[in-house]
Amino acid sequence: MMGFRSAVAGVVSCMAMLSSLAASALPVTGVYRGEIYSQPNLINAYSEWLGHNVTLGQGHQAKDSWANIENPTWQLQSWGNWVRAQPGRRLNYSVSMFPSGQGSLADCAAGIYDFRFRALANNMVANGLQNSIIRLGWEFSGNWMPWYSGNGKQASFAGCFRRIVTAMRGAQPSAGFKFDWNPNYDISTADLAATYPGDAYVDYIGFDLYDQGWNGRYPVPSGCTGTCQLERWQNNWNVQFAPALSKFRTFAQAHNKPLSVPEWGVNDARTTGGGDNTFFVKQMLAFIYDPANNVGYHSYFDYQAGDGHHQLSNVDNNGGHSFQTEFPNAAAVFKTQHAALTHPPPSTGAPTAAKATVSAATVTRGAAFQVASSVTAPAATTLVVKYEIRSASTSALVTEKVYASQAFTAGQTRAYTTSFVIPTSLPAGAYRVDTLVYSADWSQTLHYRNDTPFTAN
Repeated sequence: MMGFRSAVAGVVSCMAMLSSLAASALPVTGVYRGEIYSQPNLINAYSEWLGHNVTLGQGHQAKDSWANIENPTWQLQSWGNWVRAQPGRRLNYSVSMFPSGQGSLADCAAGIYDFRFRALANNMVANGLQNSIIRLGWEFSGNWMPWYSGNGKQASFAGCFRRIVTAMRGAQPSAGFKFDWNPNYDISTADLAATYPGDAYVDYIGFDLYDQGWNGRYPVPSGCTGTCQLERWQNNWNVQFAPALSKFRTFAQAHNKPLSVPEWGVNDARTTGGGDNTFFVKQMLAFIYDPANNVGYHSYFDYQAGDGHHQLSNVDNNGGHSFQTEFPNAAAVFKTQHAALTHPPPSTGAPTAAKATVSAATVTRGAAFQVASSVTAPAATTLVVKYEIRSASTSALVTEKVYASQAFTAGQTRAYTTSFVIPTSLPAGAYRVDTLVYSADWSQTLHYRNDTPFTAN
């Protein structure tokens, strides 16, 4: 984030299959709620609001002095107290490479600051902060950061990263520190490669992403509501965010590293954001909890920063619940979908869907084609059945069909045949069919599969 970080409308349209989620490790849920030294109860209050025990708290180092990098006792002691108060808690720590105006990437890469980071490692362990996730030189692709990697400094950044990791591991080899290499989502593919320090020095490949839009897409005009607003949100996602997520997924897979989303959030219109954007929240949670993306953790930036408002929760600065969010619909979607994804219903008795088939091996854009499948319910129930057509490379939604209020008797199988058209304005290439089955009130995703790829000419 620049500077300091610089009615539920439908349901997430691309969730990971809950049976798969239950069988695999879920991404850890974290949050930024301000520095805990002055407000020690805020993360606990956030957990109460979310209905989920948040075990990953985020803190940010100051950029004003070496003292606040090597041994910020005001910060380390408070976070240590929070971590030790409950088993399983960890600190997600944004660590500065050097103070603003008091260092350089070249000097760091030459090892001049090694002793300072050995001291930091020792001080973190002394305060019980072993096993922390360290966002070293976070958001380094942003020119607002002192350790900005642009302007020909890519190699120096990578070298600096290696030196600091080596120094901290050397000082505390048993501490279990994990290092997150964390640019912004819009870093170029070339800079991804040029600034990467090497697999031996990286535990997570992260990106920060806030719902801001450029080139006239945001802010959404005041008279643009309903379908007009949704189209703005979808367009910004498809143009600005979906390609970036695909880029990071590919890069992380190539290096056999888990992804992370250390900061993400909705954004107010005043700072070029999409406002109360339910679509953004759905898409982000869908990406984060899709096992194919291998996301290790995510941390929502639940904070009203000076350069952008993001807070969804009702947590006030006293640890109470009196705050009124300006994003009520996005907040409702976040809570509902997070609950469904992290506390999936038992698989026993859940409905199932047959693998969808497409009417032709190759589809022609602009012409109708058929998708056929069936859903079976083991018990009498009412369900919502949904079919989506998505880009296979970016997961961008093309079109969808919803069958609401589908009444099933026990053991009944219902067949569905749906006609779709891929617009000629979209590129030829690989697409897929997603099949989703929801509870009647949309509150739970009961079945999901996305294993029907096809080609469109």
